[in-house]
Amino acid sequence: MFQKTLARLAESAPNYVGATGSYYRFRSMIQKRPYMGRVWLAVSGQDKYILKDIPRDIYDNFIEDIRPRWCKSDNIRLPCDSISGQRIFVYKYMTDDFLSLGKRGISTRAQKQFLNSSLFGIAELHEQQVVHLGRCIKGMLAGNDNWRSPEAHFKGELNKPTDMFAFGIIVSALPAMIHLQRQVSYFGDKEGLNGLLKHIGDDEVSCQVLRILWDERAEDYIPYKPFAEWEDLMEPEFKDFIEKLMNLDPAKRVTAREVLEHPWFSDV
Repeated sequence: MFQKTLARLAESAPNYVGATGSYYRFRSMIQKRPYMGRVWLAVSGQDKYILKDIPRDIYDNFIEDIRPRWCKSDNIRLPCDSISGQRIFVYKYMTDDFLSLGKRGISTRAQKQFLNSSLFGIAELHEQQVVHLGRCIKGMLAGNDNWRSPEAHFKGELNKPTDMFAFGIIVSALPAMIHLQRQVSYFGDKEGLNGLLKHIGDDEVSCQVLRILWDERAEDYIPYKPFAEWEDLMEPEFKDFIEKLMNLDPAKRVTAREVLEHPWFSDV
């Protein structure tokens, strides 16, 4: 009984005082995952906040290196406070996310405006030599297998092109609200495949698996069609936009600044 009581106490999220002096009162647990920690809702005064456990290396790197370079950004969701000694970041509570907005059927122009703002944030990160390495359609800044680049799946070197591929998956999946789970079948071509094989060349097992996926992409039991063959494919500018983001070869992917100059964003 005593051990169970200790476990329950350890699992609870207490009230905290932030580095700014704000007092955060626990309201509800939103998420709890092994090794990743907790995410919970708290209030301070009349305002709601999200508190997140952060792995030590990420927390320390942000506090020591990244935070001093960014006091404020209109395009990056930065923590507004932190809990000293607890590796907890505090974020302002948002009532909506990009995924739910997409489900409501907002206009293409409005979607482009959200994506454009996100891209400016990615560009700011990359220009400060900060790589996020994961993103999700709900908040743009959370790791998820569905949005992971092929080099990440094959445990290759990760860098700025990794962010661009994850962003491209979000853009291409949003109109149909589907998870693109077989990236080689959707976006692969021979040149991109060779570039990816070169990128992960030190891992022969991964290279062998990648070749198998490539060889079987046209088999009858594979239900996926290449992106270029989608019947409801949008205008040529959108097709070109996605293909530049989704090149399997990390060395050939466009940068965030290059994407911002793409004609598909001309009406934003």
